[in-house]
Amino acid sequence: MTVETIVYGLLKIFIGLSILLVYLRLTHGSQAGPQTPIDTIGNFVIGGVLGGVLYSTQISLFYFVIYMVFTLCMIQLLNVATTKIRFLHMAVREQRVPVITDGDIDIKSFQQTDVALDLKRLIADLRAQGIYDLEEVEFAQIEPNGALSVIRKGDGVPNFALIVKGKLDTRDIADAHKTEDWVYLQLRAAEVELEDVFFMEFKNGNRLLILLNDGTAIRREVVEASNMNDEEEEWQEGVEAAPEPEDTEDTGDAEKEVAEHAAEDAHPTKDSKA
Repeated sequence: MTVETIVYGLLKIFIGLSILLVYLRLTHGSQAGPQTPIDTIGNFVIGGVLGGVLYSTQISLFYFVIYMVFTLCMIQLLNVATTKIRFLHMAVREQRVPVITDGDIDIKSFQQTDVALDLKRLIADLRAQGIYDLEEVEFAQIEPNGALSVIRKGDGVPNFALIVKGKLDTRDIADAHKTEDWVYLQLRAAEVELEDVFFMEFKNGNRLLILLNDGTAIRREVVEASNMNDEEEEWQEGVEAAPEPEDTEDTGDAEKEVAEHAAEDAHPTKDSKA
């Protein structure tokens, strides 16, 4: 191995790292946050590209840069697609898994073949949070980043993100035991549109936090159908109040009388001239 080969390899490493730093800067450091399955696979691909180029003298620096840029663009494109397309998001992104609901262990979650859960690991995580009795737990779930969220009995109820960036989160809506129509009812009561909502949180079982795109925060209690006025009930049922029909006969007589007076004013009679 000659000195020229070593210098050429070091140059490739420097350029490769520079491209990665620029990529992280342009994507606002997304790779430094929680890793998605696409990020994990992308790391292997990037490592293979770097390693293959370093030990191959047949790949020039120009093609190395092309391979790196193309790989990073594909990773970012797939990450964006998983946030925009719902079925891709459900298939690729990690989902939270409830393990204790209403004080009872969710046996179905532990029996799912596509979720690796260990009851002993759950108990160990609870001990790490100072909980030594399962009966003290009201609610617990494994978050997408692998952390365990716990609510003790009497501490309240979990919060749910019903709307994120103008889109309904059907999973949170279902977990909150609500419906999409119920969410639209809350938006109607708050006099805001779905596309104007940046984030909507349902908490404490009866409170809402609605954060709009312009930074406005709306805090209010939930509105139930029994508390709606007549106009809101008609909106929920999809029935709009029809305008009352006007009395066409009376209107016609009034218009005829106005026309007669106008004609008399325009053509005064002889008696009026006298």
